Amino acid sequence: MEQDRIDGHNRRAFFTRAGVFALAPLAANIAAGTPAAAASGKFDFDTPLNRLGTDSVHWDMPVRDEKMTKIVAGMGVADMDFRCAPAITEALQKRVAFPNWGYNMIDGDLFMGNAGGSPFIRGIIDWNKRRYGITNIDPKLLGISAGVIPGVISALQAFAPQGSKVLMVTPSYVGFYAAIGITKTVAEESPMKLVNGRYEIDWADFERRMTPDVKVSILCNPHNPGGRVWTRDELTRYGQLCNKHNIIVLSDEIHCDFISKGHKYTPYATLDKALVDNSITFKSGSKSFSLAAMKCAWFFSTNPKLFAATNAMSLPSISNPAMIAEQAAYAGGEGWLNQCVDYVDGNLDYAHDYITKNLPLIKTGAKPEGTYLMWLDMTQVADKIGAKKMADAANAKTPLPMNPLTHQPVITTQGDIVSHWLAKNAYVFMESGSGFGKVGANYVRMNVATPRVTLKAGLDSVAAALKGLA
Repeated sequence: MEQDRIDGHNRRAFFTRAGVFALAPLAANIAAGTPAAAASGKFDFDTPLNRLGTDSVHWDMPVRDEKMTKIVAGMGVADMDFRCAPAITEALQKRVAFPNWGYNMIDGDLFMGNAGGSPFIRGIIDWNKRRYGITNIDPKLLGISAGVIPGVISALQAFAPQGSKVLMVTPSYVGFYAAIGITKTVAEESPMKLVNGRYEIDWADFERRMTPDVKVSILCNPHNPGGRVWTRDELTRYGQLCNKHNIIVLSDEIHCDFISKGHKYTPYATLDKALVDNSITFKSGSKSFSLAAMKCAWFFSTNPKLFAATNAMSLPSISNPAMIAEQAAYAGGEGWLNQCVDYVDGNLDYAHDYITKNLPLIKTGAKPEGTYLMWLDMTQVADKIGAKKMADAANAKTPLPMNPLTHQPVITTQGDIVSHWLAKNAYVFMESGSGFGKVGANYVRMNVATPRVTLKAGLDSVAAALKGLA
């Protein structure tokens, strides 16, 4: 019985309640022919970690919401299925051994602007200087938030009055739309162009949308879900246009470590001073080290006025375990991260090749330049399953449900129908593209940050389901 309890969760009880049979990726039917790992090394990224029954958004939520009778692969929300860096676990275990959870000193220091000398803040600054060459982070101009999106919400509250527009190139991360809904601002979407399977900004359209009611532009660098790693020239052009039209740049750089071979991450904070001074950068270890549940992020600006206005809207409080985890990651997790990035790059290669060769109904475009996410065009799958007719039927119902974050009616898209179909027929969950802007209606987003055997199992299961549509 004790073996059924992992981290306080009784998995046997979960499976009984949910009626779920977890198709383990190590099962005999997929063991043969599993591709070798992209990189060997000190850390194990190959052995699957069974996350079912741990309240995982990646696995348990689709089982519940899609009423899945079994699940082969959770490939939706952007977290990773790997065991975290040992340095993090060791630091947390050491802290948990001390039986007191009083206030953190960092809380008071952040409120009073005295946190610059803390090991936590120094660790963030040193990490960014060493790893990314960012040398202009002033500890007095660095703020803490519970996540990148809470930080972005603070900036929107500071600079974007209700009813004003927030400019983004699309498709764009679903969390930005939630932030826009919470702040009662309006998304201004500039659709990107697909050039040889690679997204490029439509510069003429982008500038055309820079009307006086646009106060802020949210940049995603690297881009989620499109997989672009913006070049220095592209970022400079983006910044120059925003400066010209008095638009503040909010740069979300949470995926900055996951850069595919042959590409280079350029922090917005390393551009020319005039551009950097018109920006705020938002970061966290939550993607790099899969610490999303810890709720810890940070933001900084070289412009004291921009920082002060954003910080005034932020509640700079984090839990002690979150601080310990982030500090341990930056101090002792770099070797783990380097191997993880190589492994994920190999997964992107594998998934891109697999889809290109074996799944002709799915269009994948160029291999992502960054992130561990793939943006898949499901138009042909939607046509095969009659998704438009099903979406039209769903949208004919009145009244339509309301999205509590965006305060808008929930419109069912073909991407939604395809996502549901994959859950039901392939036992794989991929996130519908409908939340990533109007151009995402026929897309799904697939997460490949999982052991290679699980990735293969998921793709094999999708291939088997699609064969029935031929």
